[in-house]
Amino acid sequence: MNVRVGKGVIVGVSVGLTGLLFSLTFVLNLWSLDNRQVVKAAARADSQPQPGSAAIQPLTGPWVVAVQPGHWEVAALPDELYRLRTSTGAQYGSVREVDINRSVAAALVPMIRARGWVPLLVPATVPPDIRADAFIALHADWGDQSDRRGWKLTPPWRASGASRKLAAAIAASFSAEPNLVHDVDGVSVNMRGYYAFNNRRFTHAASPYTPDVIIEMGFITNPADRKLLTTSPEFYAAIIMRGLEHYFASRTRTETNDLQPLELPWVAAGSSGAVVRQGPSADSPVRWRLDPGTAMMPVDESGNWYEVFVRHQFATGWISMDETVPAENPRWPMPGESRSLPQGLPAADR
Repeated sequence: MNVRVGKGVIVGVSVGLTGLLFSLTFVLNLWSLDNRQVVKAAARADSQPQPGSAAIQPLTGPWVVAVQPGHWEVAALPDELYRLRTSTGAQYGSVREVDINRSVAAALVPMIRARGWVPLLVPATVPPDIRADAFIALHADWGDQSDRRGWKLTPPWRASGASRKLAAAIAASFSAEPNLVHDVDGVSVNMRGYYAFNNRRFTHAASPYTPDVIIEMGFITNPADRKLLTTSPEFYAAIIMRGLEHYFASRTRTETNDLQPLELPWVAAGSSGAVVRQGPSADSPVRWRLDPGTAMMPVDESGNWYEVFVRHQFATGWISMDETVPAENPRWPMPGESRSLPQGLPAADR
């Protein structure tokens, strides 16, 4: 069954004691929210510059924070994302990732509102080109081994300076917690290519000028992480809130230059091939050697180095710009896509 909380906010009540507890927590935490501040379908298209425009129009009023509980209402996704309609998230016994994500969101939204900011509660279907001062996608992870634990987060591919600063502020807040573990090197290609931030590919994605971060708060397959995730949503919400406060304290709305995503040209390995390394240094260990002409998608840069996505490895590494030549976009599938699908349809969400 469904419980309707105010206009347009629908919360599904799960079967089972754990699911019921999560859903009731979600309902109670949202019950008192002003519906004008819990927005499921309000894009700020009026503040969205047209492609090629010279300036990014800043938002006005209080800080706006979009919060997306991962996998919430995936069944309602539009046709361009139809493959994700069955992506209901991880599950361990009766513990469901989506319930954890919703519980943390339900704790975070009132904190945002109490601070005088505007919370936007965003379902799986992202309003096209939604503008916000921060977009937080909440997720929990699954591991093949029960001893793997910890949080991780990342901004998207070719992140703007603002997205990087937002990620750094929230990461610092997580790192300050002595009872939490950082899943170092755990960020995946699919996290960085998360559909909700992939405005280049999908209509139902945030504006490229919205700073965004996806957070994997912990592993539901790890006993220590699972206990915290299922019993302490306010704990995680408070960590994120402290990161947001630190981020906003260092910003003003007129700083729009760092809202522009990084734009990098496609490249290919030069006539002698190329060496892909773990880091942006000639002393960094070699990951792969590429044949001449191998196309690569740069996703970041540091000095004279590109971080590139290498399709046949489905991973990234660093390559000297001196070993590359310009290349045309080969239009092969981006991370999470398949040529067997119509253009723009993902095979996985993260």
